Amino acid sequence: MAAAGHRQKASDVDQARRWRKLVFDVQTLKCEVSALTVDETRAMAADINARWAALQRQWEASGDLHALLGGLIFCQRQLPEWLFKGLMQTLQQRLNNPHATRFLAVRYAHDVLGMTMDESSDWASDNVTDPSARGGRDIMMKSYQKIRHHVGEDDRIRRRPTRRRGR
Repeated sequence: MAAAGHRQKASDVDQARRWRKLVFDVQTLKCEVSALTVDETRAMAADINARWAALQRQWEASGDLHALLGGLIFCQRQLPEWLFKGLMQTLQQRLNNPHATRFLAVRYAHDVLGMTMDESSDWASDNVTDPSARGGRDIMMKSYQKIRHHVGEDDRIRRRPTRRRGR
């Protein structure tokens, strides 16, 4: 008997937790709120779990701060407001690193546009639009060198083979 009463309470809790959806009829311009079906709730939960797992894999594989930011946003409602805001500000400051912006601009000019390192630094100094990352050719190269030490071997620019003259 106690088990049946316990099941009833769990069922009441499940009903109270059931998510709701907003349905808008464009033709009649009426809006209704209704409970999600069990299948819709399961589908949403599966989608959330899949996204959560993808963010976790991305963070664990590469330390990608954007994955960490996505995970933080998923947990926003579960954290105190002061903690969420502080962590968001800290991550946004890390993501808006002017040295990283300069590094990526130089690397883009070299790898995608096919420029030499000198040309890449010049191009980056002319084309970086972020006010905090703007600077001359020397600043671009110094930032590139600073970030280069922190990235993996695959992300570094390698010297191009020189062509032999006369062939």
